[in-house]
Amino acid sequence: MIGRTLVISGGVVDTGFAEEYLSRQKFDTVVCADAGLDSACQLGLPVHYAMGDFDSVSKAVLASYKTEEKQGIRTEFTPYPPEKDATDTHIVLDWVVKRQPEEIVILGATGKRLDHFLANVHILMQPLLQGIPTYMVDKHNKLYLLDHDYLLKREELFGKYISLIPFTEQVTGVCLKGFRYGLENGTLTSGDSLGVSNELLEGEDSASISLQEGIVIVVESRD
Repeated sequence: MIGRTLVISGGVVDTGFAEEYLSRQKFDTVVCADAGLDSACQLGLPVHYAMGDFDSVSKAVLASYKTEEKQGIRTEFTPYPPEKDATDTHIVLDWVVKRQPEEIVILGATGKRLDHFLANVHILMQPLLQGIPTYMVDKHNKLYLLDHDYLLKREELFGKYISLIPFTEQVTGVCLKGFRYGLENGTLTSGDSLGVSNELLEGEDSASISLQEGIVIVVESRD
């Protein structure tokens, strides 16, 4: 068990946002995928584990984490060859999931490249199948997969807009209560935008999402 775990991917991390976000969070373990080590250095974070082919991280940062302890923690490195059948983030997430963390938060997984972003959404299936709550977070969004009922509390919302996008071809038996646009026993279908840009009803402190079958992508967004 590695507790609540922060994964820093090799994509773009908004340092200002990350500093503010992390100031309100507590993690037991920090794991970096390749150039995520650069972001960790900018944020002044100790790193417990770093993995990847390390072709993108700066040499100075790599040397620093290899030779120096950060806040009493020495980073354990696991190198991989550049030619591999999975992305660095996939490899890291697979390693983390096998150690049954309490929760996973991923920074730097949205980035500039849409191919990597889409792949990162898909690899969230790994923790979902193990029942591990996992969230991709950036300056504007918090994204996660759901295959079960879920309660959203207004005080904990990342942003005011809540979108539900089918991850499987269909998501059936969808009920949305406490939302501005409610739904009773509805179906979300791939190719449709029905679930995009909902909000909590004014005066409601919480809203619930329930579904019978399928997997939905939930995105809590702010402008």
